[in-house]
Amino acid sequence: MLTQHDTPVLSVCIPVYQGAEHLERTLHSVLEQEVRTPDGGMEVVVRDNASTDGSADVVASFDDPRIRLERATETVPMAENWTRTIELARGEFVKIVCADDVVAPGSLAEQVERLRADPHLALAVGRTDMVDDTDRVLFAGRHLPRSILGTCDANDVLRTVVRHGGNPIGPPAAAMFRRADFDAIGGLDPELLFTMDLDLWVRLLRHGNLHGDRRTAAGFRIHPGSASAATSKEQFATQREFTRRLVASPYASIRKRDRAIGTVGSYAALARRYGLFVYGTLRRPADASA
Repeated sequence: MLTQHDTPVLSVCIPVYQGAEHLERTLHSVLEQEVRTPDGGMEVVVRDNASTDGSADVVASFDDPRIRLERATETVPMAENWTRTIELARGEFVKIVCADDVVAPGSLAEQVERLRADPHLALAVGRTDMVDDTDRVLFAGRHLPRSILGTCDANDVLRTVVRHGGNPIGPPAAAMFRRADFDAIGGLDPELLFTMDLDLWVRLLRHGNLHGDRRTAAGFRIHPGSASAATSKEQFATQREFTRRLVASPYASIRKRDRAIGTVGSYAALARRYGLFVYGTLRRPADASA
């Protein structure tokens, strides 16, 4: 098992703010897995963004040398907390896991192996299950349409993003990337907050291809307090602005037909997103809403 003095090959980064309710399950989903390679194992980097709900105490209750906990004294914006958490990482590969999501058994080692086997890959991604407060699966195998399964050229992925109108790649917990690529693109861009993860995937693809695995890699939690729970005009406008920037990017070759399909797709993505959270709220157990 990795000690805090060893060099890890994988850093699982968990930025936390007021995440005590689900954080224990998140940590268990990570720590119950082993990543062992000839040159290192796994570390779990948690940065508590000055939470007041006992999030840091939840982390401290785990007696596992793979955990590194940093407690901030001042709350910073979400994008900055994500960045600071990743900056603490020492591994060659990085996975970001939000404090209310979970990773699927075996997925960490599988994605490390995939990235190590193909130096031309920038992203290794699996599908996502949507789960509720009690870990019950509401929707299985979301994201990664057939057009981006297997090893895909970066531009084919970008076309799929435009045509989809939302985020067809998936949330951070479903993806793994190289720390060197993250540094090369300058990290996260906080300007498009609601598309921060998708923007990261798109910019990472400047450094390689994507491998999409049809197997589930993560569970994305749907609950009223999640950062993704609100579907608003601001989010929709942000998504449309993101698509416009992508179409204009010199790194993408987007056809007029892709753009036309994407206009329709953006409204469909909005409806899907709204439906997910409405359905998730309706299916909450009675005691969960008390």
